[in-house]
Amino acid sequence: MTASRALLVRLLDVLGVVAVLGGVVVAVTGGTKLGGILLTRPEAFVVAATTLFGLRALLRPYPPPARAPARVVAIAVAGYVVAMGFIVVTRHWMLRTHALDLGQYVQTVWAIAHGHGATFTLIPEYVTTVKMHAWGDHFSPILYTLVPFIRLVPDTTVALLFQTVVLALGAFAVYRYAQGRVPPTAAAALAVVYLLNPSLQGINLRDIHPAAFVIPLIIAAAVAHDARRFGWCALAVILAAACREDAAVAVVGFGIWLALARRRRVAGPLVAVAAVALLLLDLQVIMPYFRGGAEYHHLYRYTHLGSSLTEILVSVAVRPWRWLGVLLTGPKLVYMLALLAPLGFLPLLAPRVLAAALPGLAMNLLSVDPILINHRSQYQSFVLPFLALAAVEGYAVLRARAGEWSRAPAIALGVAVCLALILTSRTFNDLSVQKWRPGEEQRAAHRLLARIPKASGVSANERLVPHLVLREHVFVFPRGLGISSHVIERADVLARVPAPGYVERERAGGWVLLERQP
Repeated sequence: MTASRALLVRLLDVLGVVAVLGGVVVAVTGGTKLGGILLTRPEAFVVAATTLFGLRALLRPYPPPARAPARVVAIAVAGYVVAMGFIVVTRHWMLRTHALDLGQYVQTVWAIAHGHGATFTLIPEYVTTVKMHAWGDHFSPILYTLVPFIRLVPDTTVALLFQTVVLALGAFAVYRYAQGRVPPTAAAALAVVYLLNPSLQGINLRDIHPAAFVIPLIIAAAVAHDARRFGWCALAVILAAACREDAAVAVVGFGIWLALARRRRVAGPLVAVAAVALLLLDLQVIMPYFRGGAEYHHLYRYTHLGSSLTEILVSVAVRPWRWLGVLLTGPKLVYMLALLAPLGFLPLLAPRVLAAALPGLAMNLLSVDPILINHRSQYQSFVLPFLALAAVEGYAVLRARAGEWSRAPAIALGVAVCLALILTSRTFNDLSVQKWRPGEEQRAAHRLLARIPKASGVSANERLVPHLVLREHVFVFPRGLGISSHVIERADVLARVPAPGYVERERAGGWVLLERQP
């Protein structure tokens, strides 16, 4: 290496360290000024540091870590759990979680644990009664696995931490899947890339979603299949199908993976057909039963294709004029790039595995709801596991074809890490003190919440509901008036929407606590 190149490498290292330290200062202080510019977002420093270190690695590759690859993965998983666990708990404490989806799922788990069945009181638009059976909204028997934890530690944060740990464990499955296909160091790197994925982190941050559990379960099913542990494979697939009614879409993808990537010409199609049959059973029999005969609600995103699942599937197959205009749009192209970039576009080199992501992608791309093409939303849960598997296979293909370009696989992994860090840089903002240090509004809300008896029915502000769901009756204000013994809401809201029959007990930080008159 020439002296000038060595000097440039050293300069990039120094600037990268400065960027990292700048991000730490901003995170610890909540903001700083640099040349008259106020810097309050650590993500800017993450992007800068990633770019600098990435350029440095092109000039002189970093040596692989001295630790055993399995230990690297274990450290990465532990780091993910600590960092993301801190973020999800502090987001909850700072009143940044929601009645939907965190509140409804935790109330459902609490109700199961206390003998009330899978019920909740948080979705008024579907029913006219006080309670609704949870399986009428989303059929998620996987929630039974959370019951012992909520029973043992009755706190909403248990569900947030449970989801964080489950998603993190997917890295071990990625590492195991990659073993034997790629060198151990590369297998560990691919597991780390999985943890850095912005879709994974976005799903983890958006309260809790039973659909999220599909990600590690599908990867684990692939690992079990390749190890010829078919019983464990079947169990993982069944658990994935139990995550939500539309998780059958991911099971269809697994059937495609079996058929194309593993050439299981009988088992693959059978799994896919069984998944479609299960989806029809859930949507047309089981869920209408729990909704008192009412039809499945969530197909409203596909009304341009038909009014029933059968009609939608027919339209997809034989009426392309109904969906081509919806499919071919700029935002959906950006969405696809956002899914592939954090994996270094490696999945494109493994089309047989990538094909397994098509059912989940179709569900998102054929919709008219923009939330489905938000790459950080829970709707990527049926796509991400297959992208992770395809990235492993794609790396193996690239390594086999590299020839004289021996650095190509390492560069691809480096690009994946850099793009993943850049696209997920906003997650680092949640580590900043300004995001987790409570102010008077949060402290006042928690003081008033502590005054509400644990068994009382409550009508509350949407952001306070997740702190009140470990009870039989909790409602999003103004629903539940007359049923609830207490109301807690913002003062400005109560000024516009009064609560007759209730008297004020305390007011603090912009919040008002009311109690029903005897």
